[in-house]
Amino acid sequence: MPERESAIITSGHRWMAGQESTDAYITKVLQLAATTPGQELFRWIRSRIALVLQAHHRGS
Repeated sequence: MPERESAIITSGHRWMAGQESTDAYITKVLQLAATTPGQELFRWIRSRIALVLQAHHRGS
């Protein structure tokens, strides 16, 4: 994930400097931000596990 965020930020810097067109910037951001349904499910499950572990840790 950090690689995608870094690529989006770098692309944004190029766009603000006038080195990249708005269309190219938006296309790149949309491509880099795209996730598959499986990734969304995994992210949701992982966040729920983290919540359970945090609640368990606080209760100990």
